[in-house]
Amino acid sequence: VGAAHAGCFSMFLAALLTEKGYLAERVHTAAAVHLGAGPTINKIELVCEATVPGVGGPEFQELAAQAKAECPVSKALAAVPEIVMSAKLAG
Repeated sequence: VGAAHAGCFSMFLAALLTEKGYLAERVHTAAAVHLGAGPTINKIELVCEATVPGVGGPEFQELAAQAKAECPVSKALAAVPEIVMSAKLAG
């Protein structure tokens, strides 16, 4: 589940950046899936680092938040109580 979510988020973020005219050199996302009783997934943490020449920090953060909300795997995991994301530009 974590690998699918991380991959989907990265691809969706790269697509959003491309739509805005930026060419991402690298987008790397890791996901940590936290299990609770049952077992059930009670939290997913996405951690992204990207190299994107020309994009500003605030715009990058907006696009990362949009990717978190709109990537297909995030939508499929809507029942997970908490999905958090941190994203930063490398370099």
